[in-house]
Amino acid sequence: MVQLVRRPMYFLMMVFVPILGSWMLMDMMKDGVIREVPVGVVDMDDSELSRKLLRNMDALQQVEIRRHYKDFTEAKRAVQRGDIMGFYYIPEDLQERALSGRSPEVSYYINYSYYPPASMQYKGFKTISLLTNGGIVQTVLRTVGMPQHSAMAALQPMVAHSHMPGNPWLNYNYYLNMSFVPCFFALIILMITAFTLGTELKSGLCRQWLATAGDNMVLALTGKLVPHAILFTVVGWFIQWMMFSVYSLPLNCNPWHMLLAMPLFVMANQGFATLMFCFTPSFRLGSTLCTLMGMLSFSFCAFSMPEEAMYPWVAAIGYMVPMKYYFLISIDQALNGIGLYYSRVYYAMLGVFIVLPLVMSWRIKHECLNPIYVP
Repeated sequence: MVQLVRRPMYFLMMVFVPILGSWMLMDMMKDGVIREVPVGVVDMDDSELSRKLLRNMDALQQVEIRRHYKDFTEAKRAVQRGDIMGFYYIPEDLQERALSGRSPEVSYYINYSYYPPASMQYKGFKTISLLTNGGIVQTVLRTVGMPQHSAMAALQPMVAHSHMPGNPWLNYNYYLNMSFVPCFFALIILMITAFTLGTELKSGLCRQWLATAGDNMVLALTGKLVPHAILFTVVGWFIQWMMFSVYSLPLNCNPWHMLLAMPLFVMANQGFATLMFCFTPSFRLGSTLCTLMGMLSFSFCAFSMPEEAMYPWVAAIGYMVPMKYYFLISIDQALNGIGLYYSRVYYAMLGVFIVLPLVMSWRIKHECLNPIYVP
C-alpha cells in the first residue's frame, strides 16, 4: 500500500495506461470497420478495362485511391514514406491478354506493419480482382454464344449465404475489442504484479516483508496484492462501462455476470503472474516470462488465428492462461447471452488460477529467506 502512494508510476500504469489504451482501441473501431484506407495505383496499361477496374475499386468502402504513380519505384517510395498504405499494380498488357484469354496478372503491395488497415486493403484489392476476372470470363463466354444463365452457372455454381450469430453486422469493434481490450488489460496486470514481487527481491527488503506477515508467505502475498486487486477491479469495471455503455458493445446477459467476472479475471492474472514468479523467482526472469506470456496470449487464445487452424499443442497453451476463460465468458454471456450455468466451468477456472500459486508459494519464501539478487 505504501508503494502505491509513494510511486506515481503505479497509478500511471494501473489506472491511466489501461483506460487510455482501451479508449484508443475502442475509439479507433467505433464506426465498426476501418474504411477508405489511402492507397495508390500504378496503371501501366491505361486501357478501357484498367480504367473501369480503378473506377470500381474507388467505389469500394475499404480503400480510397489517393494518388496515381507512373511506375513501381515511385509507388514503393510513397509506401515507405507513409503517404499511402499500399498500391495496386496493373501491367501494360492487361486488356490485350484478358480479351485473348491469356490470363493477365495484377499485383498488389500492402504495408502489413499496420495490420487492421492492411487487412482492409487486401480484402478490397482481392475483391476487385475477383470481380474483374469474373466479368472478363463472363464476356468471353457470352462472346462464344453461351446464354447468360449458363455463363453465371459456370462462374458461380453455388451461392453461399453467410449467417453470423452474435455479430450479424460484421462489426469489427465487437469481435476485436471484446478480446483485445481485456488481453491488453491482462498484460498490464501481469507486468505490474511481476514488477511488484521482483522489487521486493531486488531492493533487499524481502526479509522485512516476510517478517511483517509473521513468516507466512500466503499472508504476505495477500497483503501485497489485494490493494492492487481492488484498484485493478475498479479500473476493469470502468473499462467494462466504456465497452458496454459508451461504445455499445453487445451485452446480452445480466450485467452482474460480467461484473462478477472482472474481479475473478484480475485476481486470476495476479495468481498467474505469481505462479510464473514461483518458477523463476528473479526480477529479470520473472518479469520477462510474465510479459512474454501476456503478449503471446493474443495468439494462443485464438484472437488472431482460429483455434481449429492451430497445432493441438499450441491451442492447449491457450488454456493455460486466464485470458482464455474470460474470453469464453464474454462470448457465452455478453455476445450469446446463454445461461450462467453453462459458463460455470470458466468462472471456476479463473478461481483455480487464484489459488494455484499458493501451492508453490514456498519457492518465493525460500528466495525471501535467502535473497541473492542476479541482475
